[in-house]
Amino acid sequence: MWATLITVSIFGLIVGNDGAAGPKHLPSYITACKKNDPELNKCCLEQARKALPHIVDGDKKYGIPSFKPMKLEKVAVNSGNLKIDLTDIELWGLPDADIQDLQVDLKKQTVKMVFKCPQIVILGKYVMDGKILVLPLNGAGDANVTIDNPVFTYTADYTLVPKDGKDYVQLGDKSQLSYDMTRVYFKFTNLFNGNEQLSKSTHDVLNTEWKTFVGDLNPAVHATVSTIATTIINGIVSRIPYESIFV
Repeated sequence: MWATLITVSIFGLIVGNDGAAGPKHLPSYITACKKNDPELNKCCLEQARKALPHIVDGDKKYGIPSFKPMKLEKVAVNSGNLKIDLTDIELWGLPDADIQDLQVDLKKQTVKMVFKCPQIVILGKYVMDGKILVLPLNGAGDANVTIDNPVFTYTADYTLVPKDGKDYVQLGDKSQLSYDMTRVYFKFTNLFNGNEQLSKSTHDVLNTEWKTFVGDLNPAVHATVSTIATTIINGIVSRIPYESIFV
């Protein structure tokens, strides 16, 4: 979900939405792309890369929070066998993101963005109960999830919605997220009520079989990310008319 938040902010500033109060023009650090430009995707990629340093600092006029760190109140994961509630979440590493590709299809009304980070660190409070593989897991304490070299691909569709004589972009319901990484490390304090022997053996398995752990969480993570993405895009970019985005 951390990656989608930053994707959403960049896409939102470049592509727009459907009309809340606030600025009716692009921020000074983004130049509108020409919709008839044969190299439209190149222009969008250049503008996204130029905007990224400003976006991670946050921009209150456009409803963009700071990504230094990005803060979330709560994320709930329920994969059937395992339930995890994370609260007071901080996401570190987003300012180091590198946008590798950005494709906008104005006829099909779709957008695709690919970017990577050297490392993402997720800190927060956790409550966990259930099992992974054959391991029972339960506890409550501090969580640290460190992700090495994550690469994220975010795709979404949109429609144009008229408001006050102008068109605004509104996200559809076909957004998708895929991601890959080279390594994930998990650290949960106070597993099994502080039983150090059980905690160590469990962490050894989790950090050896991290792909299985991540795989079991995928459906819940994807659902959470899609909800966050749609909410933020439809919330923060509802003030810039389409004609001001692509001239």
